[in-house]
Amino acid sequence: MKDVCLQFAQQRSLSKLILALVSQPLEPELVTVADAFVELQEARHSADYDTLIPFDRNDVLQKISIAEQAFTSWKAVRNKPNATVFLAALLLNRLWRQ
Repeated sequence: MKDVCLQFAQQRSLSKLILALVSQPLEPELVTVADAFVELQEARHSADYDTLIPFDRNDVLQKISIAEQAFTSWKAVRNKPNATVFLAALLLNRLWRQ
């Protein structure tokens, strides 16, 4: 999932198959969702596995804000064709890479 989200967040590294299925430019809201997934997953891994990294209230509130923005962005874009491709890519990425 992270690989797909990185592709959508960076937009310049979309696989050939995804490029063939999406319409350009990608909606900014979809990019926001993908970017939030990557950032929040990395923060979760840090919280779970790196006990030397402290999290203060401001850090946590910032992460909550990123998650809230991602949900708002998803509501705006979820019925667009590119969102359907995004969901399919999340589900089928391993098969599409073969």
